[in-house]
Amino acid sequence: MRLSIILITLSALLCYACNNDDEETNTSTDIPQDGIIQESYFNSSLVSMEIVSAELEDGTIADCYQIVFTGDGIDGDQGPYCPETINDIGGLAVYDGETNPGLRNIASALLNDMETDGWDIVDENGNVNVDDFSGAADRTVSNCLAAPYDPTLTFTYLIPVTPKLATSNDEITEIEMIGLTLNGSQMTGDPPSAVNGPAMFGGMNTSDEISFPSLDPCGGHPDPAGYYHAHFIGEVMNQVLAANNISEVTCTLYLQTSGTTLVGFAKDGYPIYAYADMPADLDECQGRMATTPEYPDGIYHYVASTTEAPNMPPCLKGIAARNNFQIQ
Repeated sequence: MRLSIILITLSALLCYACNNDDEETNTSTDIPQDGIIQESYFNSSLVSMEIVSAELEDGTIADCYQIVFTGDGIDGDQGPYCPETINDIGGLAVYDGETNPGLRNIASALLNDMETDGWDIVDENGNVNVDDFSGAADRTVSNCLAAPYDPTLTFTYLIPVTPKLATSNDEITEIEMIGLTLNGSQMTGDPPSAVNGPAMFGGMNTSDEISFPSLDPCGGHPDPAGYYHAHFIGEVMNQVLAANNISEVTCTLYLQTSGTTLVGFAKDGYPIYAYADMPADLDECQGRMATTPEYPDGIYHYVASTTEAPNMPPCLKGIAARNNFQIQ
């Protein structure tokens, strides 16, 4: 009987587009009676969680969880990011230059490839050019970006209580918010392009030099505003590193899953999971309907890739709340 219910619910999810003219059929039905998100799922960074009325991105009003965190649970355990010299081992970068593009460890091999591509990233003494946002960076050369971290910030998220399916998928763009981790960190889309430059700086890269963001070995880093956010789902990060032939660093910030682990919630309200072995039945958003330890009756959820870089869901099925993330 349980399997039948799951299959019926999955069919309703995938066939939603057939009924999108009917507003009453625009919400999912696979919602546990006590709600999808529970306070007990989060760590000690959680300050409060309550239900408020908020506007969704389609203009409708819905009940949303208002979830508040102080700090993000990483306790200052960060890095490495940019190496000091060409002989040091740094963090990660998603390099999109001509020579050996892809997820790379920021060390001599990548730095030499960047020099080959014409980017002046290492000075004559072997020192790496680093922009730490202190205002002292030399913009006539390429820079590795490493923003400072502020552990005192407060984050507020708005997440729909009952996920509402959209008429089309939300295709996640560069640095778009995807959701939140269980420690309160923001989950985001692809990190800013190494070659084309961080979008928030208005295209500061020139045709001659670039500034590229560094990531820690778990795939996250501080935003220029000071808060740590994740471009990768860390609980399977060591599998991603292995799949991309990176052995110089490992992810220690997150316990690597050995089974099926709840890692956070998407901004549309659906859970996000890490699987030690990726299921074969994922849809185009890396989602599936299945039972999990937290949802024994089955629920639609997104799944972290164990091979792709980045490994976040490429799209979301539901409608998010407007102004769904604030920092103080």
